[in-house]
Amino acid sequence: MSASIIEDKIVSTRVTADISERAKDNLAKQGLTVSEFIRLSLVKAANNEVRLVSFLDSSEALKAKEEAEASQVKTVGSLDDFDVWIDIIEQKK
Repeated sequence: MSASIIEDKIVSTRVTADISERAKDNLAKQGLTVSEFIRLSLVKAANNEVRLVSFLDSSEALKAKEEAEASQVKTVGSLDDFDVWIDIIEQKK
């Protein structure tokens, strides 16, 4: 009888501290650690059980694309307005 040795592979990734903490908190509510979640996700990817979601293929995105291609767009503000809006969102975090 021969013994086989299974070698583990360490996989790492970088995310912001905020993302890490929010993920940790949300996964804990489901009884998982970040490591367990990533391990389960990688097993699913290895078994071709992952369905990638493309938001660009949604009905809303396709409709917006059709409208843009037909020049049926309307300007609702400037880039400065957009920057202000982003700043407001960032302050609420």
